[in-house]
Amino acid sequence: MTTQFKAQPPSPVDWRSVPKHFVQGLRSLGYIVWQIITPFKSRPEEIAEFPEPDPAINVSESHVSQCQWIFDQAEDRRSHLEQKAQSTFSLMLFLVPLLASLFVFVIGKGATSRTFALTLTLVIVPSIFLLLAFIAAVRAIAVKGGETLFLDAVLDESGQFRKYSEAYHARGLLYCASMNTAINDHIAQFVRGAHILSAAAVLALLVAAIPSIGLFTVPAAPIQAQIVGPVNLSLPDLTALHNDVAGIKSDMQKLSTGKVSTDDFRLLGDKVTKLDAKLSDLQKANGHGSSTRASSSRAGTH
Repeated sequence: MTTQFKAQPPSPVDWRSVPKHFVQGLRSLGYIVWQIITPFKSRPEEIAEFPEPDPAINVSESHVSQCQWIFDQAEDRRSHLEQKAQSTFSLMLFLVPLLASLFVFVIGKGATSRTFALTLTLVIVPSIFLLLAFIAAVRAIAVKGGETLFLDAVLDESGQFRKYSEAYHARGLLYCASMNTAINDHIAQFVRGAHILSAAAVLALLVAAIPSIGLFTVPAAPIQAQIVGPVNLSLPDLTALHNDVAGIKSDMQKLSTGKVSTDDFRLLGDKVTKLDAKLSDLQKANGHGSSTRASSSRAGTH
């Protein structure tokens, strides 16, 4: 088979024109961002009315079928664009947890690193791209304007059935197809923006991950505990405790000689009980009279 009627894939551009295409790409990106944040009317601009059909031309069912095919093509394209917009959300469900985890990690670790500002900026950039991509995808799905044949295609102004005309039917289908194509072109811009900005978010996320690797080597900040408030330990309390312990020690020595009576055992038990009560009261007083405060400080600072 001859190849003169076979289409070939697009050829690469001349390398000398790469800067020109790069500038055009930046302009296109700016236009995409502008379109995402700009409100638009709900309907496209009205097209000119079709001229009256030539009586000499007989419009047949084949013409109507061709017009119906054109109308169906516009509807199929609309469905395809909405599916592409919805598929973008799947990518966002994967990127959002990664961005959130990286952001929390940078905030927690980066405060003690010299690359904190750079890493934080590189994390914010993909977040902005992802937010714009999300808005573009939502707007692509939210556009619901469309034209289709309804009652006016069958009934006249008085509510009576129109006399069927292939030409009138075909013109109605072509009008709806033209208006729906304009809506589809509008949706396609949002879908294109969602895809481009999602890809930009992925690239920016990879770039942001490079300097954040150095944050794994940053040592954790030491915790400095500081006691705030008075501690209720007085010299008389310590002296009384020392005397009680000395008395119990003396009684324990008497036990070792075997020269003790029942009353001595009872007195020793009372002393132990009183000493335990004093210790409990002292612990409660110290627990209410003092508090601790934990603060983090950098290594080498006081």
